[in-house]
Amino acid sequence: MMELNTAWNAQAGIFAALETPTSMPTWLAQSHPLDTNVGWSQTRLGEHAASLEASHTASTGTPSLIQQDLYFGQTRSNGCPISEAEFQRFVDSIITPRFSAGLTIFNAEGQLRKYSGEDGITVITLYAEDTSESQAAIDQIVKRYRQQFGASVLQVTNEDELKVGFGVDENLIDNDPVPELIQVDLSFGRNIGNVEGVSQKQFQAFVDREITPRFPLGLTNFDAKGQFLSGNGQLIREPSETISLIIEDTQANETAIDEIVAAYIKQFQQESVLIAVNEDITVAFGPTQDLIDNDPIPERIQVDLFFGRNIGGVEGVSESQFQDFLNTAVGGYFKQFTVLDADGQFLSSTDDLVRERSKEVSLVIEDTQANENAINAVVSDYIKRFQQESVLVVVDEDIRVNRNPAKSKRWDTNNTR
Repeated sequence: MMELNTAWNAQAGIFAALETPTSMPTWLAQSHPLDTNVGWSQTRLGEHAASLEASHTASTGTPSLIQQDLYFGQTRSNGCPISEAEFQRFVDSIITPRFSAGLTIFNAEGQLRKYSGEDGITVITLYAEDTSESQAAIDQIVKRYRQQFGASVLQVTNEDELKVGFGVDENLIDNDPVPELIQVDLSFGRNIGNVEGVSQKQFQAFVDREITPRFPLGLTNFDAKGQFLSGNGQLIREPSETISLIIEDTQANETAIDEIVAAYIKQFQQESVLIAVNEDITVAFGPTQDLIDNDPIPERIQVDLFFGRNIGGVEGVSESQFQDFLNTAVGGYFKQFTVLDADGQFLSSTDDLVRERSKEVSLVIEDTQANENAINAVVSDYIKRFQQESVLVVVDEDIRVNRNPAKSKRWDTNNTR
């Protein structure tokens, strides 16, 4: 499997099985594949974007920030790979100066199935204003990447029903009379005074004490590394963590999120915690009819599948077994997809803390009945093959896909066999 480096400004991951089976699977994501390292400039982004949020929202009444995911192919046009060092230099010199408030980088594995063999991908996620200036900056990044490496870039934009905040009491969640499932991603910077100050052990203790008791049905934790430019133009790198949740949009859950954010800011002397709320998703836990709104004219959507690897409370699905599942099941229906590693945890019915490794398979596909049937077939296969009770399916139909941002022919967003 090739290496996928996924970079986000605030990564998006997903998990949380909101059913109550006797053996609860944990769902984890990104946004993303095996051994995921993600990062984001929590302090700088919070300062910069909070001011944007206030001014832009006041003047337009619409969300000030949208999510931009840029998928960078890691293979040159001559077939040679782009090294990690080469890509990092591109991020430092081309991307970070244009989006100095911050970005997040995930190290992961993924694959493109359009071609024989495998392809590396790097995904950079940014939260930026929905302006022509931001799009022009992205266009410049895409152009420079193609000029330098001859590789492709795919742009996926998430703007509908997306709200971004940086602290407590921001009223980011619309509390519907009949609760609905939403996705909430919390990104925690680990620097204190521009140097790493929160250890992995300290952060895990924080998750166990503050987050899991409030959301016992499950969460996903991504290790991360991010970067941003300081006020004097210095490049700052910061390890960080992202916790992703699928929860109901209740006032109680919104209060719980505020309590978690307040506790982290106080305990670790932070200025902010990035909160991204996506209310416009569809969630299922197995094969489901009418999972996707099949438009007469097909549109691109994003589908994330979360596969728990425990069997009977212990890890039972090996790396080789899951790779075989990808080859024979997922790859049999879809030409390209991204695979992410994740770690999650939940409380059992007896309040025991259970940890579980899992995989996320992310797809950008058309909203056709054939693709819906294929997703259900993949989910059914995994449940049967590995004695699972469920597979988490998260569908976001409100995205924009720039299929050909740099006139590249390497990306095929039809993505069906």
